Amino acid sequence: MFCFQHKYFSGLSSFLLIVRLHFCLSFYLADSNPILSFDNQVREVHLYTDNHRRGMYLQMTLDGRVSGSDAQTPHSVLELKSVRTGEIVIKGHSSSLFLCMDSESHLRGQGLYSEDDCTFRELLLADGYTRFISSHHGFPVSLAPRHSPDRHTVFTRFLPLRNTLARESVPEQTPNNQRRFNVDSEDLLGMGLNTMVSPQFTLDQ
Repeated sequence: MFCFQHKYFSGLSSFLLIVRLHFCLSFYLADSNPILSFDNQVREVHLYTDNHRRGMYLQMTLDGRVSGSDAQTPHSVLELKSVRTGEIVIKGHSSSLFLCMDSESHLRGQGLYSEDDCTFRELLLADGYTRFISSHHGFPVSLAPRHSPDRHTVFTRFLPLRNTLARESVPEQTPNNQRRFNVDSEDLLGMGLNTMVSPQFTLDQ
């Protein structure tokens, strides 16, 4: 009788141990940090913005400067990843820097992700353009000059365009023949430069 009970309880203990181990493994949750899984469900795009005179692409260079380029470049290839419903993180493909905004709405690229400064709400507009609003500071991403009175309304509408650039090594410096628009410049529109037509306008023809 004792031998039977011993075998019974021994077998029961082994069974419960297996069930408990399986239960623990079944409820294991991977780290939900959005940065650790940045390779999953990423949209690789160029963010184009324009007004009735000028069009340009948001780019982020290796030194963390955010500016506008009149053409697609390796520095304008951006990775957009959803971290919550309606909120995204934007990362430069070539620079590996996160697009971030400070409390004065100034843009910069930084290597370390900060939820307050580097998370944006993605607002889809009726015309197909998108606005990116800082989730913490409430300002829109804009390529207008820092001291422009229209900074929060001009160059804040972006058209995500699929990346078609060939994958290649990115030069550390922007080529001399590549025009870059400094968001602090008073001559952002570059009136002497050739006019760019909006891709949206082209599609409507």
